Amino acid sequence: MPMNAASPPPGLTSTAQAETLNETARQTPLELRLVLALAGERELNAREQSVVEKLQAERGEGLYADMLYALTHKSFPTKQAKILWAEISTHRAELLKKLGRDPGIPLAAHDYLTNVAGLMKHTGLIEEQKFNLLATTACRDGLTGLYDKTTFTRLLTEELHRQTRSQRPVTLVLADIDHFKRLNDTFGHADGDAVLAKVAELIALAARSTDVCGRFGGEEFAVYLPEVGTEAGARLAERIRASVEQEFAETPYQITISLGVAAGPAGVILEDLVRAADSALYASKHGGRNQFSVATEVVTQV
Repeated sequence: MPMNAASPPPGLTSTAQAETLNETARQTPLELRLVLALAGERELNAREQSVVEKLQAERGEGLYADMLYALTHKSFPTKQAKILWAEISTHRAELLKKLGRDPGIPLAAHDYLTNVAGLMKHTGLIEEQKFNLLATTACRDGLTGLYDKTTFTRLLTEELHRQTRSQRPVTLVLADIDHFKRLNDTFGHADGDAVLAKVAELIALAARSTDVCGRFGGEEFAVYLPEVGTEAGARLAERIRASVEQEFAETPYQITISLGVAAGPAGVILEDLVRAADSALYASKHGGRNQFSVATEVVTQV
């Protein structure tokens, strides 16, 4: 019998029963990647958005307790969890001012519950090894395994700051699968997802161990190359282009990819580097696709 159709135990009204269930019920633990998204640390994809909307409808304010449980493996009553979540968010903002960087919701929660509220003295967050694994997974795109756009952008921003200090360049490669909408319309979204996952794998294989790969949105991917200029970016772009063409040459999909390369000197602004790479990508599309182009515009410096 569904939970909401059950009769209340003796001595409990339906309202009291609902409150009791809301305070104590523990569903499958909320994924850490969803907690980070709800805290504004990463973007939700379409599937995750649907999951979150369903959770919000089913759990209501109980979602606060779910989020804290995902971070701490400690159960809090719903009302207390809601108050704690607000206090943790405020504490996170205070840490941002003090540290000059966002500590993130996991660290802010740990610090507040342990050192401010004193609620975590005899318990802790998920074991470090497991937590690091979950944290890494939470920053990855669920389909491709590459960094999601929010994480990729944050990592690139941090890299640009480092390169400003070291006076070294950074190169960005943007890649977009050609005629991807036509593939989805012809073969269906399941095949489209399979192609996305394979292209992501090929990009990761083509990149150096020091390069950072991400899914930039839809059928668009991005790779940044620390401390190297245009030539290294062009070589990577050609490796990606050739591997994608070869991989799908004997398949019904006939997939190719277009790329744009932009190298920024030390001090380059993130938005200018992305804009330059995007302009080069557009030139590849306009020039017939299945090719890469190198940005010719001068990106500004701080």
